[in-house]
Amino acid sequence: MKIVSIFNMKPQLVTRPKALPPREKCHKRSPIITIMGHVDHGKTTLLDCLRKSRIVESEFGGITQHIGAFTLNDCDTQMTFLDTPGHAAFAKMRQRGAQVTDIVVLVVAAEEGVKDQTVQSIKFAKEAGVPIIVAINKCDKPNANPLRAKQSLIEHGVVVEDFDGDILSVEISALLGKNIDSLKQAILLLAEDLDLFSTSEGRIEGTIIESTMVQGLGGVCTMIVQRGTLRKNSILVAGTSWCKVRTMTDEFNKTVDEAGPSIPVRVSGWRNELVSPGEVVIEAESVDHARKVTQCRIAKNKAAKRDEELKAIEKQREEDRMNYLLNRKALYNRGIRHGSVNRMIVHKEHRFTKEMVDDGHPKLKIMIFSDVDGTLEVLLNVIDSYSSPEVDLQLVDFGVGAPNENDLEIASELNAVVYCFNITVPKAITMLAERLHIRILSFNVIYHLVNNLKQLLNDRVPLKKEFKLVGVGEVLRMFLVPLFNDNKQPIAGIRIIWGIFDKSCKYRIKRKNKLICESHAISMKCENEVIKSAKENQEVGLAFNDYTLRFKKHDSVEAYQEICAKVTISWNPPGF
Repeated sequence: MKIVSIFNMKPQLVTRPKALPPREKCHKRSPIITIMGHVDHGKTTLLDCLRKSRIVESEFGGITQHIGAFTLNDCDTQMTFLDTPGHAAFAKMRQRGAQVTDIVVLVVAAEEGVKDQTVQSIKFAKEAGVPIIVAINKCDKPNANPLRAKQSLIEHGVVVEDFDGDILSVEISALLGKNIDSLKQAILLLAEDLDLFSTSEGRIEGTIIESTMVQGLGGVCTMIVQRGTLRKNSILVAGTSWCKVRTMTDEFNKTVDEAGPSIPVRVSGWRNELVSPGEVVIEAESVDHARKVTQCRIAKNKAAKRDEELKAIEKQREEDRMNYLLNRKALYNRGIRHGSVNRMIVHKEHRFTKEMVDDGHPKLKIMIFSDVDGTLEVLLNVIDSYSSPEVDLQLVDFGVGAPNENDLEIASELNAVVYCFNITVPKAITMLAERLHIRILSFNVIYHLVNNLKQLLNDRVPLKKEFKLVGVGEVLRMFLVPLFNDNKQPIAGIRIIWGIFDKSCKYRIKRKNKLICESHAISMKCENEVIKSAKENQEVGLAFNDYTLRFKKHDSVEAYQEICAKVTISWNPPGF
C-alpha cells in the first residue's frame, strides 16, 4: 500500500484463493460428489435413497432440511453429496475456477440410454476435468437394457470398464435401493485414487452451493468449505456480498460449532445482495476489509457493465451506418442517383469513423443535405479544403434529400448544425428540430451557405488576449515605506509623460531599455489620496508586491491594458 501511494496510484484490493501447502502439511479430506444426468433418469430418487440411509444412521428421527448438500458416512469414511446444482450453476463454478466437485455420478436410465442432458453433463464434467462414475439406474424396469445404455455412452467418449475402458459403472435401482452400497464403494475407490487432501489451517476458502432469504435471518447460503475451518464470527466475502457468520447449521438444521474441508454448512449473516451459486468464498481479515473488497468489486462490475453497454451501442451504431451506406450504394447501382458515387461512399465511411472527441478545442459539427449529388459533391469538396487550426470542422453526416428523424437524433446527440441546400424541409422535421433545439439552416445560393459556415466557424474562435500600450511615465524618485513585518514597501514616484495610468494596468519598468519588472500595481496614490487612474502630466505613486524592487531616477514606466481581440479563421475555400 505504501509503494502504491508513493506512485500516486489507487490500490486494488485483491482477494482470491491461494494454492494449498505441500502435501505433507495437509490431511486427507472427504470426496465431494455431484449427481448429474438427464431429467427423469432418477437423480432425485438416488439422492432421496442416499438421504434416507443418512437418516437411519443418525440419531435424529425427522426428515432432513433440504440445504443443497448433505454428508454420508460409509465404512468410517465421509462423503459429501451435492444436490444437483443444475448445468448453469455447474458451468458458473467452472468458469470461476471453483473446483468444488471431485467426482460426478452420471445417472443414465437403463431403458433409455444417453439423452440430451446426459451429453451436457458429460461435456461439463470433461471441461471441468472431473472424473465420472456411471450409475445405470432403473435396472428393475422390465424393458431395462444396461448393456445398451453403456454402449450409447461410447460415442460421447465415456467408455466403461465392461468395454475395456477406465470409467467405473454400477447397475442400480435407486427406487429399490439395489446396489447402492456398490455405488458407494465405487465412489470411495475412485476417491482413494484421486488422493484428495486439504488443510484445516489458514484462511477459509469455499464455494456457494445455494442461497436464499430466510425471515429473521436475512441472506442464508449453503457453502462447501474447501480450506480452513469455518467458525461463528468468521468474516467472509463472496462476489459482491460479505458476511460475519451469525449462525451455522447442518442438513438437520442442527447448530454446528465449526466446519472443515469438504463439509457443507448453512451460513447466515450475509450482507448486500444475495450471493449467486458458484461464487468463490474467501475469508477476509476484518469487516472493514470485507466491505472494501465488495465495494471494489461492485465498482468493477458497474464499470464492466457500462463498458459492455457502450460497446453494444457502438456496435449497433456501426451496423446502422453500414446498412445505410449499403442501402445508398444499392440505390446508386440501380440508377436512382448519379454522380461520383463510390468516392462519396468511401468519403462518408471515413467521416463516420473519424473520432469526435471533446478535447476542449473549439469545434463545429455539421450535417449537409442537398437536392442533387452534384451540388452535394461540391459542398463536400469545400469541406475537404478546410484546414484552419483555430476551430475543428467535423462533418457528421451528409446525404441527398431532406433530413429525417434519425438524422435529427444524430444531430441532437452530437450537437450538430444541419445545412440544407435547395431542399424544402418537411414541416414535421422542422417542428421536431425546434423541440430538440437543433439548428436547420436552409440556402438556395451556395455562396451564402459557405459564408454562413465561415461565420459560424468565426463565432467559435476564442478571443485572443493582447496588451495595448496606454501610457508612458518616468520615475522621479523612490520611497521606502516601513511595514509591520520589518519589510519595506518600495514606492515609485512617477510623472506620466503620455497617456493614462490605471490601477488595472500591467506595468513594465525598464532601465536603459532593459526590463527589470513586469507586474500589476497593488496601490496607486496621488498626493496621499488613493486613486484608480491618472492622466498625462500627473504625478503618482505606484506600489508593487515585490519588496526587493529598487527604482532609480529616469527609469521608464509603461502601462498596458489587457484587451480581447477578435480573431478570424484563415480559410478561404477555392473559388469562393
